[in-house]
Amino acid sequence: MTYKRYQHPKIELCKDCEGTGIAYTYPEHDRLRQYPTAITCTTCEGSGRVYVSKKTEITVEPFKTK
Repeated sequence: MTYKRYQHPKIELCKDCEGTGIAYTYPEHDRLRQYPTAITCTTCEGSGRVYVSKKTEITVEPFKTK
């Protein structure tokens, strides 16, 4: 038996930039992370918000013992 669940799209904060719209990268040689470079977040494209929708499929099978 298979169940399907849908969750309508909703607006959430971007997890990559924490809602600021700006993500930080560091050069490879900067191991102590002292010189960050600010770039526009590629996930939310600078808005700080994203649409999230979920689709879940649950399969239930009987347990058969031998």
